[in-house]
Amino acid sequence: MATNTPPFAPAAAAIGQGDAGKGRRGVRSRDGRKRRRVAEESGGWASLPSDMVRLVAARVLVTGDVVDYLVLRSVCSGWRACTPAGRSGSLGTRKQLCLRPRGWVALCDGDAVRPDDARAVTFFKPSTGRRLRVRLPNLRGHRVVAISDGLLVLLHKRTTAVRVLHPFTRAVLDLPPIAPTFRVVAGSRDSLLRMNAAVCMNAPTRDYSIDVVAWFPGTNAVLWAKPSYANWDAIYLDVELQSVLLFRGRLYATTWTSANILQVYPPSKCFPVDTPIPDEFGNPSSCRYFLVESNGRMLLAVRHYVYTANAPSFTAFKIFTVDLDRRQLTPVSSIGDRALILGQDRCLSVSASHFPSISGNSVYCSYYRYSSEFGVQLHSLSSGSTEAPSAWNLLRDDMEMIASARPFTIADHLVTYCNHLEWARGLMFHEYHNILDSFVELKKKIRKQDAELRIPFGDARKKTGKPSTLYSK
Repeated sequence: MATNTPPFAPAAAAIGQGDAGKGRRGVRSRDGRKRRRVAEESGGWASLPSDMVRLVAARVLVTGDVVDYLVLRSVCSGWRACTPAGRSGSLGTRKQLCLRPRGWVALCDGDAVRPDDARAVTFFKPSTGRRLRVRLPNLRGHRVVAISDGLLVLLHKRTTAVRVLHPFTRAVLDLPPIAPTFRVVAGSRDSLLRMNAAVCMNAPTRDYSIDVVAWFPGTNAVLWAKPSYANWDAIYLDVELQSVLLFRGRLYATTWTSANILQVYPPSKCFPVDTPIPDEFGNPSSCRYFLVESNGRMLLAVRHYVYTANAPSFTAFKIFTVDLDRRQLTPVSSIGDRALILGQDRCLSVSASHFPSISGNSVYCSYYRYSSEFGVQLHSLSSGSTEAPSAWNLLRDDMEMIASARPFTIADHLVTYCNHLEWARGLMFHEYHNILDSFVELKKKIRKQDAELRIPFGDARKKTGKPSTLYSK
């Protein structure tokens, strides 16, 4: 049922909005029964047998999307009556796991308004071009800290309790406060402001539970929790993650100090290192490794430097296919019409055939070498050339104001999505990665919003002490 719409066509009414609530309940009931009777007499779609409707709904969930399923249920009262409701039950139940969003990214409004303040998020599906403006429920003092496969991870500003929200069904999953464990392993509020998280589906169990893994850029702590736990626990206390990928229900990452791909969750005690990265690129600290899923396979993109005798060094990219079973990397010379969007917090793979403004068989990589220089590198895998598009090549030393062409392109939005800190602040990456001192009001606004996040103190540290680790290198 998915429709291929232009990427930025006028959006439909936000999910949760509309005029369905107008009028009196009795009038709606009589009108609904009358329409259903007329449909049954005329032999329309509403008269389909219930078992056939359920068969179609199951097929939609397998081949389509949760939004398609919700649209199917809204066709008529008969179809709603014979299909399970999508807005009931906990997010950890088996039914809600079948309704998980997949392939959706969140677009930044670019107006310096956080999504939790706007109480709305614009979701975009690159594979179909569908765009939906989703109205969020009352977040009640929560802050959006991460996006994981379309699910929103919220952090309560006062208690630091973590909540996972399904934006389309509004199902939630509540987890314990993270502050008691966070104070022991990190303690800095700035690290908590940069918190990132992933929602992992546990190995098939009777309760089909899901777990949440959290990490904090700039620190070596990786924590995890599930709804039945009273506290967060530590998986690693000596690993700083670099690029993280949720792949087939498991969490993988590269690190800053090791030339290996690490299975973060579930932690592997016997074989903690899944795939070794070749050492032909030199010191791992001089390279940058990115994990990205593309067409159902895991890719590793390596950004390294090539040194020549009579010419200055230049940036190059190498792409590998990751075979987790054999623990092997296979070089890839071409990715077809795909384009890899590599960011600080996540990576994407999109088809350039759907977006004329994006170059196929190429890599878009956001970078920031110095405090005053950042931008996006466009690397062609066919020619091997690397360039910085003029709109993104920002040298900020002498700039007094930011000039940007609007409306933003889809590439602008995808790069911002891959750099979560800017997205969470409602700012486009290529404009506001480094905020100029002249933007006094904007900086004041961000400081005020960040000050709302508190780390509560108590005697939890005396009771728990140093958190245990499931695995430590």
